Amino acid sequence: MNSSQYVIHTGISEHFEGSTHNDLQHSTLMDLSAAAIKAKGWSAAEEGDIEELDLQLDCVIANSTDVEGAVEAWYNMSWPVQWMDEEAKENQKLFFIRVAKRHRVARKMGRWGVGIKLFITLVIGYADIVTDFLVAKSYYDVQEFSTAYTTAGFGILAILIQAFLTFFQYANKKWYERLGRTILALMGLGPLVEGAGVWTGKENFDTLFSGPFMYAALKAIEISFESVPESIIQVGGILKSNKGGVQMIQIIGVISSILSGAFIMTDGNFGMNLSKYLASPGDPYYGWISKKGGWELARQLFGMFVFNACYFAQFVFAMSLFSLAFKFVLPLFMLLGVEVFIMCAYIFWWKGELFGYAMAGHPSPASNYFIPITGYIFYYILACAVPLLITAAPCELGAEVFASILIWRLLTSGGVIYIALGELGEDHWLSITNGMIGYGISLALAAVGLTMFLMNCDKNFDRSLFWRPKSGREHERDFWRDPKCWKRKSTSKEEERWQVLRKRHPLYLPFDEITSWVCEHLVELYEDRRAPRPDWMAAGEKEKAFVKRIVTLYKWKGTDEEEVNKALGKLFGKSGNDLEIGPNRQLTFIKKRRFTLQHLSSTLARLNVNEKVGPEEEKANERRAYSGRG
Repeated sequence: MNSSQYVIHTGISEHFEGSTHNDLQHSTLMDLSAAAIKAKGWSAAEEGDIEELDLQLDCVIANSTDVEGAVEAWYNMSWPVQWMDEEAKENQKLFFIRVAKRHRVARKMGRWGVGIKLFITLVIGYADIVTDFLVAKSYYDVQEFSTAYTTAGFGILAILIQAFLTFFQYANKKWYERLGRTILALMGLGPLVEGAGVWTGKENFDTLFSGPFMYAALKAIEISFESVPESIIQVGGILKSNKGGVQMIQIIGVISSILSGAFIMTDGNFGMNLSKYLASPGDPYYGWISKKGGWELARQLFGMFVFNACYFAQFVFAMSLFSLAFKFVLPLFMLLGVEVFIMCAYIFWWKGELFGYAMAGHPSPASNYFIPITGYIFYYILACAVPLLITAAPCELGAEVFASILIWRLLTSGGVIYIALGELGEDHWLSITNGMIGYGISLALAAVGLTMFLMNCDKNFDRSLFWRPKSGREHERDFWRDPKCWKRKSTSKEEERWQVLRKRHPLYLPFDEITSWVCEHLVELYEDRRAPRPDWMAAGEKEKAFVKRIVTLYKWKGTDEEEVNKALGKLFGKSGNDLEIGPNRQLTFIKKRRFTLQHLSSTLARLNVNEKVGPEEEKANERRAYSGRG
């Protein structure tokens, strides 16, 4: 019996001592939580007691028709308690059966919710595809061949890219399964199939990418190559036409594309957040989805959907009007990307932080040259048409930065619309007054939708996290310290800390915390080499990997090497000095390539002929710049 089971056992025994059968029948999972807290004075959420029980019961009843028999068998096998009498055991068993039955109802309702969600995905997706081709036909009938071919071409291109990605996704599967998945993608069902796997928890694991990543990729392809360009083309076609020459199918096509894009953005926001929350339930940044469910969750979804639809519509309308008025689009992309460039420069130069994909692994020449460019393009696309509610993790821009971009984009869209309509003149059928009235209505609806979303977030979620300033280093430090923040794939907080050390860019690591952890905490636990050790630092290759990574990080840092080497010697009988670690090209490169203001100032100081900087002071300046302490 592990510690969590012991807490639950003890809590139930004390909580239900003297309880009747009727009391047990009306108990809930919250009673179990209260019992666990009462037993040890611990937070059930911190220790993972309730989450563990929830996952175990979910596995027990997943494919069973006899709930009572399945729970009884699970209880007899997994919960052997010698010191409890038969009556107490029977009471516990009845309690678990009651909880399992309620959990089964929740699973059934969850399936209904997933089914409705997938049905909406299917209807909106196919409606968008059909209307796009009908719009293309309407342009073809009036001999506007370029618009017709472009409209149809983007729809076909999105499906072909999805099919191509699906073909490689299932490269490890048998040929007929791979072919079947590809055919489904060619039929426009790729996002639906992947979404069904992700939302029901039945993803394919022997694939090139994970299920959530593949689902997000297909959705990104759909919105980037289908919804956005189709909407701009169709709105542009309507604006070019005479007021009486606009066909109803063209209006339906525009509305369909905007609603489809808004649904994709809403689905992507909730899907990504849910994936992050389930991976690490203790992380406060990813707990905004309503746990209450029901109408509260529906209002939250609807609020975000309304906000996304208005945001997307403003972007499409501004782009189409500008291209029609000034006959070129590239300067508009550059104009609307200025604020994103400023924000990216602020993150990269002033804060001295890298962009998403660079910090998720080891530093490399490619990450330092390629990531700033791709990061700018990525965030520019997000700010243009995909308002993701992301937070202050180091792999993101940061809450205050992204919130500023969203607000700025909402306001500047009105300016673009006003200038473009003024350029078109009074002869155009859409006047400045009517255009600005439409923009004002859209802005008001966006505010209502955002308010509805925020008001229906989970009651325990701190809404200020959406705009509170926080650097990537601060986020990593808080994640390192918080005992509740560790991913389910890790077996403990200690293993999660090792995963952070193994994967994170050293620029973000809290070295003072790491030094204390290695030299004090781990030494206290495992200095006696006869004591059992966790799997992640077991003797052999894992031990070597641990020592090598620690030594490499502190060579990069340039300080505290001696203290850490002594600690490694106590833990493993070998210190960093015993390891032959050759020159690490990645770490050497990143130290030479840090674009921070501190590094820039120290460089200018060295170039100043009037200021003499000695070798020791020069090394100290560089060390402060590289460690972010300058």
